[in-house]
Amino acid sequence: MKSMKLLFCCGALLLFASSGLSQRDARHFARDGLSFDYPNGWTITEESNSDAQQLTLSRSDSDAQIRIFVHRGKVDTPEKFAKAKTAFIDPYVKSLNDSFVSMGAKPENSPASSQIGGAAAEGVRLRASLSGEPGEANVYWLMLGNRVTVLTLFGPDQALKQAAPSWDLIRSSIKIELPPKPGTKPSPTPKP
Repeated sequence: MKSMKLLFCCGALLLFASSGLSQRDARHFARDGLSFDYPNGWTITEESNSDAQQLTLSRSDSDAQIRIFVHRGKVDTPEKFAKAKTAFIDPYVKSLNDSFVSMGAKPENSPASSQIGGAAAEGVRLRASLSGEPGEANVYWLMLGNRVTVLTLFGPDQALKQAAPSWDLIRSSIKIELPPKPGTKPSPTPKP
C-alpha cells in the first residue's frame, strides 16, 4: 500500500513539474502595444498594416488556428465600439459563415462569451461539419486598451481540444497598452 501511495505521489509530482515546465517554455510576443504569451511550437504569421495588427498562430502538426486582430484606431466610447462592430466585426463573422457555406457546410450560429485579457468578451460560435468532420470557429470581440480586439479560434473538434491549453494561455495573457503621448516620457518602474 505504501508503494502505491509513493507511486501516486511521484506521478502527481511529475505531472505538476511538467505543467510548470510548459509554462516556462512559453514565448512572449510584444509589438506596438500588443503583447501576449504563447507556447513553444506555435508559429506566428503577421499581416499587420497601418489600420490593424493581424496575427495568425498555427502549428505544423495541427489544423487549429488562432487569429488576433487589433484595430489601431482609438475606440473609447460604446458608440464608437458599436460602429466598429458594424464596420468590420459583423462582416468578418459573415465572411467566416460564408466560407463554411461555400465549402458545402451548413453552419449553425450561437452566441458565445469568454474572458479575454481579464475582461468579458462577447462572441459567436459557428459550428459546421466539413467532409463529415465536425469543427467550429469561435469569434470573440471586445475593447482592450481602447482598441477593438477580435480573437478567433477555429479548426476541427479534435484539433481544438488539443489547442485548448494554448488558447487559454493566449487569451488570458493578452494585453494592449496605448503608446505614450508624443513628448511624454514613460514613468520609471519602482524598485521593490
